[in-house]
Amino acid sequence: MFLQNDHCLEYYRIIKERSVPLNSDVYYETHHIIPKSLGGTDNSDNLVRLLPQDHYIVHQLLTKITTGEDNTKMWCALWRMMNPQSYQQRDFTIDPADYAAVRTKFAVLQSFRMKGSNNPFYGRKHSEETKQKMRLAKKGKTLKELYGAEREAEMLENRRKARLGKKHTEESKARMRKPKPPRAKPTSS
Repeated sequence: MFLQNDHCLEYYRIIKERSVPLNSDVYYETHHIIPKSLGGTDNSDNLVRLLPQDHYIVHQLLTKITTGEDNTKMWCALWRMMNPQSYQQRDFTIDPADYAAVRTKFAVLQSFRMKGSNNPFYGRKHSEETKQKMRLAKKGKTLKELYGAEREAEMLENRRKARLGKKHTEESKARMRKPKPPRAKPTSS
């Protein structure tokens, strides 16, 4: 199941040497030695209690001792673990370089997993009613309001590049020359 390499040896060493005793009053997390997504069970011989730091380390190691679809599952599990909503009691910080590496790997895997027929929306289309609701939700808002300051410049540049070499029709030019009505100011309650 697991690749037999130094990472695998380290994985089993941590599980054997760093498990939290039953009667301990420290915070621990239960780890499936063979993850459930890889066919592991909830039997006590497949469970080990680990400190949060050790739990994080063994999940990092799982990405190095699996291949194929199993490896994809382990990257997803590691990404989930790194998000603050996973557990509120974890008392360790994640190195920014580790976070960036795992986030990038997860994004690539998700992109691949959601292509074509794997995408739940594949072959479907929004109804006209839904399209209208989406248009109304965006109407009158700036790119900054819709997508945030970080993406605004990128999107403006993309629009500029898309227009390169194209000419406006006389009708479009006439519409652009017309003065726009003043925008209504939001009222505060």
